[in-house]
Amino acid sequence: MLEIMPEDRTTLEFLVVAYEQLGQHEKGQKALVSLVELLIKENDEEALKGLLPRLRESDYVPAKVLALKAERLTAPIPDLTPERPRELTPEEKAAVSAREAISAEKALLAVLAEGGILEADEAKARSEELDALPVNGRVFLISAIQILEKENPSAAEKAIEYLADRFSIPPIPLGAYDADRDLVRSFPEDLVRVRGVVPFARLGSITLVATLNPSDHGVRTAVEALGKTRFYLADSASSAEKAIAKAYDVQQGT
Repeated sequence: MLEIMPEDRTTLEFLVVAYEQLGQHEKGQKALVSLVELLIKENDEEALKGLLPRLRESDYVPAKVLALKAERLTAPIPDLTPERPRELTPEEKAAVSAREAISAEKALLAVLAEGGILEADEAKARSEELDALPVNGRVFLISAIQILEKENPSAAEKAIEYLADRFSIPPIPLGAYDADRDLVRSFPEDLVRVRGVVPFARLGSITLVATLNPSDHGVRTAVEALGKTRFYLADSASSAEKAIAKAYDVQQGT
């Protein structure tokens, strides 16, 4: 039968059993290899699974080689569907934003040092203060300008003037605007509370936004994705802090 049809599956299956019953081990192993090669060619995974135990137990090298190939072919397809990431809590989002803010504010200090507004030693000291800020819990405003206002008010004023010129961004007396709670809270909380972004007025379809760090391109990109905006430089960290505290019912300075 095999001389007429070398790939006749029924005959090969019969031969495997017949040689096994006759005790003709070598011929049986060769017949088993021929059968497995045919099943691989036909891509019959169920039949291959049934023969895998025999292939694994075989002392015939070609059978052992086919066992590995059959295992790969019959292995379950891995689930490559990416797991849906768990949504971060507001505190976790604030922590991520806080770490990004610290990096951005340290970069701002480097800009101020480069412009001669801060001595290298002071820039380093303020940078260390930023590194020491907590990033867990309900973080409230991470700002190099805020630190400067407390530690070196005159340098903070010079910094605002320098940044306005350096980045061609007009300063705005934020304290002259009564913070619109709904407008401020319409922005992502971490952008406002942590990064110091304050939307203070609307002009038609354009939202006027005050920032304390015009060098922070990440924040600028995030804000611009929300709609038409026009950026201004907050005249002081305290005015921004006051507007944010009012919008979120936070006691200023805490």
